[in-house]
Amino acid sequence: MSATPARPEARFSRMEPVQRRALLVDATFRCLQKHGFEGTSIRRICAEAGVSVGLINHHYRSKDDLVAETYTWLTQRITGRLRDAIDTAANDGRSRLSAFIRASFADDIFDAGLLDAYLAFWGAAKSAEPMVRAHAESYGDYRATLAQALLQLAGEQGWRGFDGDLASIALAAMLDGLWLEYSLNPGTFSREQGMLVCEAWVDGLIGGGYRRFERPA
Repeated sequence: MSATPARPEARFSRMEPVQRRALLVDATFRCLQKHGFEGTSIRRICAEAGVSVGLINHHYRSKDDLVAETYTWLTQRITGRLRDAIDTAANDGRSRLSAFIRASFADDIFDAGLLDAYLAFWGAAKSAEPMVRAHAESYGDYRATLAQALLQLAGEQGWRGFDGDLASIALAAMLDGLWLEYSLNPGTFSREQGMLVCEAWVDGLIGGGYRRFERPA
């Protein structure tokens, strides 16, 4: 006689806390892709994860907290990939920026399935305080990674008073805009063309555009 299969909740209860949270984050991510922020509820997340409301309430105070952690998980994964690309590039600022740009157009970042999740996150960021904080932290971390490479380039080029933070906002906005447009309509341009646009922007800095980012004396 075969043993009775363990119920999902029984398996969940035997997991380490970090494993339980990872399971709930994964279920939340899938729900956001399917239902958006407003359509995602604690009950739907529980159904996706195969656990009870009581178990999910043990780990999170609200849906907003769980959505914010899911957003943090996703953005940290993406920023980590970009940092890895920079770290494996040649040690000059221009090569590190090119590595950042190439990695930004990688398959897993330009995955069409991410658009639905990000639309849900952006909707939540307008009103859910945990999401407001999570976005501020993750965007700041992303920009800091980009600004570091830009400031390295500025130092090598001898640009005095270069505002790396402002330049990082500009390049990040370009990358985000290209990602969004490509996600909505991949026929608008190819990823290779998107990379070319960003590389041309960096070339424009080196050609004299860096002066636009000089801090006032």
